[in-house]
Amino acid sequence: MNAPPERSALVAVLMRSFRWTMTLERRQAVRAVAISFATVVAFDIMSGPQISPSMGYVFVECLAAWTLREAAGIAVVLLCVLANSLINGIGIVAFGVPGTFSAGVTLWNMGTRTLTAIMIVLMVATLRHSIDRERWRASTDYLTQSLNRGAFRSRLERVAKLAHRRHAKLLLAYMDLDGFKAVNDLHGHSAGDLVLRRFADEARARIRAGDLFARVGGDEFCALLVIEQGAAPEQVAESLHARLSDALGMTGFGVTCSMGAVILDPVASLDTERLISLADQAMLEVKRNGKDAIRIAFDHPDEIGQLRARRAA
Repeated sequence: MNAPPERSALVAVLMRSFRWTMTLERRQAVRAVAISFATVVAFDIMSGPQISPSMGYVFVECLAAWTLREAAGIAVVLLCVLANSLINGIGIVAFGVPGTFSAGVTLWNMGTRTLTAIMIVLMVATLRHSIDRERWRASTDYLTQSLNRGAFRSRLERVAKLAHRRHAKLLLAYMDLDGFKAVNDLHGHSAGDLVLRRFADEARARIRAGDLFARVGGDEFCALLVIEQGAAPEQVAESLHARLSDALGMTGFGVTCSMGAVILDPVASLDTERLISLADQAMLEVKRNGKDAIRIAFDHPDEIGQLRARRAA
């Protein structure tokens, strides 16, 4: 039986809120916790000692543990207990509430409240760690510690939209390792794994935190780089290819890199499948014309289909 519309709408709102909290950066999380804490404290002051805002404080503590982990959660617990105790103490005097507790009972209640909240905070933080670990496993290639194909495709559009807002260009690169199969055949899969890890480590070291790098096949990789205004995308692509070629050369197995790169203009329409296919086709052109080179394509209304090739030195 279908759920009532009201319930479905509520669940949708809760799920969106849940997903939103998981995308918060540290500074945003601190701001959200601070605003929530201030709101609960204001309600506590205005409502007086006869109305308990405990659920509000528990929400703030759980939000801190969820977004900032256990240390921050425990610190917020102590802050909430202290604030609530001070407000209640002042309120009892101001409102003349009868039946006030002794100092010993008050300390007992504070201690019980603190320990209970800390246990809740630790459980929330542990749950967040478990979810993060499973999300990491689901989105990461175990061997190279890079994104996998699915995670790369799902994040590509989000990074592209952020670049569009900043009027920045994008560089989408598709890479294939030349001679990799021979390494596995002649030296074993452990040598092949070493080559893949070395290549991925070097690639991640050459891109920024907001860029994407993924292993999308056995020896095939993709990267999405945001090119800020003033930087030359072609130079970035050629520099990346040169660095990766050097890293492969250091393995001593004679493996090289064929790269197809697409430079995306901010005004160009975003079609994920078409763009990846265009980069793949540029890479295949390199493979058909001698390998160990980079071919650059321009996805711009005035430059569609224009290609430039660079041979590795």
